[in-house]
Amino acid sequence: MSSYYFLMAQLPALVSAAALPVSVEAFRELAFRYLNARDRRILTGLTLEPARSVLQTGSVLVDRWMEHERVLRLALERQRAAKQKRDLHPDISADELMARWPETVQAARTAASMDNPLEAELFLYKIRSARVEALRGTDIFGSDAVFAYALLLMLRERRDLFEASAGRAAYTAIYNQILGE
Repeated sequence: MSSYYFLMAQLPALVSAAALPVSVEAFRELAFRYLNARDRRILTGLTLEPARSVLQTGSVLVDRWMEHERVLRLALERQRAAKQKRDLHPDISADELMARWPETVQAARTAASMDNPLEAELFLYKIRSARVEALRGTDIFGSDAVFAYALLLMLRERRDLFEASAGRAAYTAIYNQILGE
């Protein structure tokens, strides 16, 4: 595992109530100056939307994050299908994966049961952020610390896009379109 003391020491703290001190792009630009080729490749491929199939990245933290996110998305998909009384094709590998993360499946159930979509998204943001924090470990200057910072930054950027008024306007437009108005 590489040590990135000079990179991590100069990064601003991510405070939930404050504005983001750096964008994901600015962070990546800075990080690329310090990262070795392997870690640059991992950081470049880092996403909040993992592929449905398992891809090994070379980072235990990123692989575990992707697994957690995959389970969360599968569980949300099942909850939404059940609400709409739709059948999903049986997927034994998905069932086995979800069985390893019962707390994540329960979080998806909780989010799906919320009436307010914004509250559900904020709840999921907290779940995702807590998972990254739990996976980060104690090495605050290693590769995993860099990837954890990037994931938290990406999650915050996504969360900051949520606006109640914009969401209400989009919902109203879709609703009116369905009604043919």
